[in-house]
Amino acid sequence: MLAQKFKFKHHLDKGGFAWTAESEIERPGMHRSFFAVGKTLADVKEFAALVRWCERTGTLEQLSEMHPPGHQGRMQTTWGGDWLLHKRPL
Repeated sequence: MLAQKFKFKHHLDKGGFAWTAESEIERPGMHRSFFAVGKTLADVKEFAALVRWCERTGTLEQLSEMHPPGHQGRMQTTWGGDWLLHKRPL
């Protein structure tokens, strides 16, 4: 499960987004990654919790529609990859 592997990092630079959350997994035929920058640790943990919930419920395709109101001022997010394992042709 990808969502349990989020790494949270604090950056001491003077920019507006001091925290990052990232998770990435790569296997043969599969690649998924999630990344967020936020003003506070709570902001990036909120994103990680949302990703975990979407993964559990099978709604990762709708992740962009599920962000809380006003999240653009607190965090920026990105994700991508192949959501389903690809079967090798026989």
